[in-house]
Amino acid sequence: MCKIVYISFPQHTFLVKTYITGATGRLGHSVLEKIDAIPLVRKPSGLKNEIITDFSESSLKNILKDAGCILHLAGSVKTWDKKALHEANIELTRKIVECSPKNCHIVFAGSISVYGKKLAEIPANEETPTNPDSDYSLTKLEAEKLIKQKKSYCILRIGTVYGPQFQDYFTILRLIEKGKMKIFGDGKNRISFVHADDLAAAIPKAMEAQGTFVVSGPAATQEQIYSYAAKALGVPPPTKHIPSSFGNMLAQFQEVAASFGKKPKLTREHISILSADRAFDYSKARAELSFSPRPIKRGIDEMVSGYMSQKPQNKPF
Repeated sequence: MCKIVYISFPQHTFLVKTYITGATGRLGHSVLEKIDAIPLVRKPSGLKNEIITDFSESSLKNILKDAGCILHLAGSVKTWDKKALHEANIELTRKIVECSPKNCHIVFAGSISVYGKKLAEIPANEETPTNPDSDYSLTKLEAEKLIKQKKSYCILRIGTVYGPQFQDYFTILRLIEKGKMKIFGDGKNRISFVHADDLAAAIPKAMEAQGTFVVSGPAATQEQIYSYAAKALGVPPPTKHIPSSFGNMLAQFQEVAASFGKKPKLTREHISILSADRAFDYSKARAELSFSPRPIKRGIDEMVSGYMSQKPQNKPF
């Protein structure tokens, strides 16, 4: 567990603390199992030492005046909602940067989406040119620029996060189980996931590191991922292929429904993640952050175990 840090200067001792945004999220819960940080939340959630804030500049300036480190995990993944993306990914980051002490270290939960769906090189690393190609990736890259205004920062370009607590994936597991899952394109494209617990385990070192790091696990093909899941479920793997364009069309219908308050189960960003060919070199994070991703098959087995334990509550897709 990380401790409160005391910084001493002649005749003065300053108490600095670690704060965390996004603490109530699924990744936030994993991180709080590793880090003793003070959660900033909008409403009471029962987290230890949490501070309620409306995230206004006046509130943040008062709260963060003794911050030595901020774990900025909060953000929006509502890829169909430009306003939500701007407010949560750009504006909130701007306020965190501007309201924190000059020498405060910020660990930022960025995204591999900043490289775009068509990578300039494979595997991509920290030096690969960025090429944001969606509203979400544009806001994440803009947030990175804001973070870099700080003297001390660590940007984590995180792969697609998964784990038993990410029940969004249960939709896909349910489709595989029922024999309804389709393969987008030829299925040979590579996909990079990172387990939430493996990512959380790298955070302590990130609190002391400077720079940008790719934090994404070993890639597997779309077909391999479905096969691992199908084997764990005890069913045959998907064999039917459809064009990615058709999947995008179906997802777009669900995104339109989202404007009426219904969360889409499948978005165009989901389709892009499943159909794009992307692999990443995470050797820098392995060397400097002690990042050690588990094999994707093991992670999927854990996901299926979580899915099966929740199965009585699952609704038909």
